[in-house]
Amino acid sequence: MNIKKLIAEYNYSWSDKRSPYEIFFDNMYQAYLLEKEAYGEQEVLSKTDYFEANQDFLLRKFKEEG
Repeated sequence: MNIKKLIAEYNYSWSDKRSPYEIFFDNMYQAYLLEKEAYGEQEVLSKTDYFEANQDFLLRKFKEEG
């Protein structure tokens, strides 16, 4: 097996195709889920419902951090 040839032929890097806002939103949703779990809350919004309920807040925070 020729390792140099394998490395040259294959690119093992991973690239994220999501936009910066999508990455930010996913991170915020994960933080929301962790907070709900930490406080033992049973009512958890779906990702879509979370986005709809917090759309203005998320956009404002994204602009602040960007």
